[in-house]
Formats: sequence, structure tokens, C-alpha cells
Amino acid sequence: MFNDIVSFWFRLLGSRPCFRIWGKGRRESTWRAIDVLATTRRDLDSRWPMLFRGTLITWTSSVIAIGWDCAEVILREQMLEPASRDFPVEVTGGRLAPQLRRADASRGPSRMSEVLAHECGHTWQARRLGMLYLPAGALFTWWREGTHWWNAFENQASAEGQFGGIINGSVSPELMKRLQ
Repeated sequence: MFNDIVSFWFRLLGSRPCFRIWGKGRRESTWRAIDVLATTRRDLDSRWPMLFRGTLITWTSSVIAIGWDCAEVILREQMLEPASRDFPVEVTGGRLAPQLRRADASRGPSRMSEVLAHECGHTWQARRLGMLYLPAGALFTWWREGTHWWNAFENQASAEGQFGGIINGSVSPELMKRLQ
């Protein structure tokens, strides 16, 4: 209920999503449609403070906010190597931070699609925690991934998140114009 109300307000106050994605936590059996809202405040060259600039943030179980530049990168990645619900993008080695990846994760730095998979992990947390998600996320996201107990929130998002691709027909015309 809480997620539905907050998601409604984000959609009302925001603009049309730049695209919609399929996302879920590894423990979930069904995929959920998630709106990805783009804003210039989250672009890398934004004048806003680092809290906003260049970041992806999960607001609710069905709303993720990103910068337009990040949306372009994700769309380009998905055009080259599309994810699907049968072959979802997951965070390689269960961690975004290269120094924390498991030994079997030989890939280099994360692609943006992996960062989006991490955010899908946060949507799973938001679904489970309800109204406690926003304060918990605000508190524990600051410390990022790591080996301490206070890193568990971020570690869990990386380990759980699955990005099942962009929903067909959901890419906004504004984002498509940016690709040209």
C-alpha cells in the first residue's frame, strides 16, 4: 500500500518514464514492471550536489530515478546485448565494487546494466520493507558495499537484483532523440 501511494506521487510529480524495465529480486518468482524516471539533476554534469549528480536511486518498489546520460548508456548496452527475463543481467560476482567481487567473477568494472540490476535489488527490498525502506535506504546506502555489518543492505541489493530487460515499446521519444 505504502509503495503504491509513494509511487503514484513520484509518477505524478515526475515526467513520463524514459523506459520501463522488468526487475525482481532473486527470491521472487514473478517479474515486476518498474518505471525508470530520468532527470537532468542526476546527470554526471549536473550542478546539483553529489547526493544527486551521477547517481541511480530506488524510491519505491516500482520507481527508479536516473540521469538522462545513464539512461542513454543503458539503452545502448541493451541494444548491443539485450537482457531478458530468461537471461537477466545480474551483478557479476554479487558485488559492484571490483575489490569485493567473488573470485569466479573475472569481468572488469560493472556495466550500467549491472548497476540497474543492483537497483532492482533495492526495489525488492522496498517491497519487503514498505515504509521502512526509505529511512533504511537513506541510512545504509551511504556506506556502500563492504565487509562490515553496516554494508549488508547494499551487499544484499547486489546479490539479489535481477534486471530482465527493457519492456518493449516503453522507451520514451525524448530518449530516442538523444541517441541520434
